[in-house]
Amino acid sequence: MFELDNITFKNKQRTILSLDNKRVAKGENILLLGPSGCGKTSLMNIMAGLMSPTSGDVCFEDTSYAFLSNSDIDKLRAKNFGFIFQTMHLLGHLNVTQNIALAQTAPNPQRIQTLISELGLTGKDKQKAQDLSVGEAQRVAIARAVANNPAVIFADEPTSALDDANTQKVMDLLFDQAAKTGATIIAATHDNRIKKYFDTVWEIA
Repeated sequence: MFELDNITFKNKQRTILSLDNKRVAKGENILLLGPSGCGKTSLMNIMAGLMSPTSGDVCFEDTSYAFLSNSDIDKLRAKNFGFIFQTMHLLGHLNVTQNIALAQTAPNPQRIQTLISELGLTGKDKQKAQDLSVGEAQRVAIARAVANNPAVIFADEPTSALDDANTQKVMDLLFDQAAKTGATIIAATHDNRIKKYFDTVWEIA
């Protein structure tokens, strides 16, 4: 699914990330694990086409990012990728349904209602995001990430602010939703508690 060839990323001449060749098979769930500042989020953003490496290349399903325009990368990302951000990035003035719909390239109200039900948000569809609990907002973020049936779900520190019980709930919900659509999960974290969920762990120093 992914081929990463000699990726480096520098910021003001400081090397943030240096990675030899890596491969990700379809359905292989990858955890990028390491302390703050090690480059794991930068790597995830490079794989998602949100940032460009200083050197090296990323191929997704045999398509090289180096030969794509910004517009083409935007289209590839919208079609294939879902995102769960560390701060969730929900729009507080929009309700649950509207926040999930933002991720859909083609409107599919039935898909949204199915996700609301599956993720335990029944009755919350018209509630504004700013009025949700942390746990509810996290579930909306998962629903938004999978609303477009993505091939890949990228998750940045999905459990860093959660206690053990809620960490397990979020990870179970995330993997359950990914399994239903056959999505691959790529997560970046410093949270050792979630290593057990992943097929492969890339420890980044």
